[in-house]
Amino acid sequence: MKNSILKTTLLTNGFVESWSIGGVSSFCRFFEVLVSAVVIYQISQNALLVAINSGLRVAPLFILGWLLGRMADSLDKRYLLVLSSIVFIFSSLIGFLLMFLGLIQVWHLLVISLISGLGWAIEFPSRRSFIGEVLPKKNIYLGIGLDLSLSNLGRFIGPVVAGLMIDYLLNFAFLLSAFLYIFSLIMSLMLFNLKGEFTKKKKDYKKSPENIFLFLFKNNMYRTVLLVTIVCNIWGFPTTSMVPVIAETILNINATLLGILVGAEGAGCLIGSIIVAGVKNKRIQSFLFISGAFIFLTCIFLFSISEIYFVSLLLLFFGGLGISGFSTMQSVITVDRTQPELRGSALGYLSTTIGTQPLGALNVGITCSILAPHVGIRVSALEGILCMIIILFISAYYNRKING
Repeated sequence: MKNSILKTTLLTNGFVESWSIGGVSSFCRFFEVLVSAVVIYQISQNALLVAINSGLRVAPLFILGWLLGRMADSLDKRYLLVLSSIVFIFSSLIGFLLMFLGLIQVWHLLVISLISGLGWAIEFPSRRSFIGEVLPKKNIYLGIGLDLSLSNLGRFIGPVVAGLMIDYLLNFAFLLSAFLYIFSLIMSLMLFNLKGEFTKKKKDYKKSPENIFLFLFKNNMYRTVLLVTIVCNIWGFPTTSMVPVIAETILNINATLLGILVGAEGAGCLIGSIIVAGVKNKRIQSFLFISGAFIFLTCIFLFSISEIYFVSLLLLFFGGLGISGFSTMQSVITVDRTQPELRGSALGYLSTTIGTQPLGALNVGITCSILAPHVGIRVSALEGILCMIIILFISAYYNRKING
């Protein structure tokens, strides 16, 4: 039965193309984040600038996520996917030219990160909601699981390849991204061969963004997803931008070993997403989402204590396992528990919560600069764990209130 669902999912017109686009986007995002972080720290020796660079890659999600999500509900998503690929290609080619000509400066990399972040803000809600449209409902769980598995493969391979490029072919790093994004553009254009309607007419919901948000926010689990996502993106994910700084100041390793270290988190994400792909039980979905967030934050805290490379590697790997439960179920819950005509909006508001990461980048960047990188990570992870506990109490209270 499962093999039959897998076969029909892979053979569904449009799925493999959108799946490939997601894999390329993930590889290039984590590849470029590490390349930019290392170059910025080499030039400036400033942990705050490294954190800001990471934050700028998701800042457009915070500013434009809800709007782009609504656009994904009302426009043909294929045009948005083409636009995102063009934005990615532009940012990568600018990065390549500046690196190749030896003109690169910190502010250049910050601007490139912001432009690339705009591409992701367009691609994320459009592509995920597109997958929800092309797949039959019974295939959505597996489809999202497969999508996240390929994205996590990119999250694993991207930093490993980045480490090698930094050591041996740094000037050509962004050129590799540009070529891959051209492939992504070709996949986006191929989607126009599909027949069908890829815009959804909304039900009324009194049409304003505020009313749509309030309608969605009444769903207790969707509300919990948004709040936990904010916690992980303010107090969790920004700390991983400090890994290159920890590699130089604490672990004393080269870029190749750094790439493997960062890639270990992606390896955990990949293995975890394969394990949880296709989970349909709603209680198990909720458990994996919450426990995944806790595991991730706990591993980040322990990572800040470690001074041994192999131990740090294992902690990031297990942190990746936690991320897989959190991120896979984050998308599954959002897509599965919202109406088809509101999926773009739901993913858009989710994008906005993911876009809170720049606030966390400032927090961890300033803390790491004032105290020390490992202390800043430790403080941030503890704050995140405390916020998670508060959210769970609030969620349980409202759940009891609704049920009786």
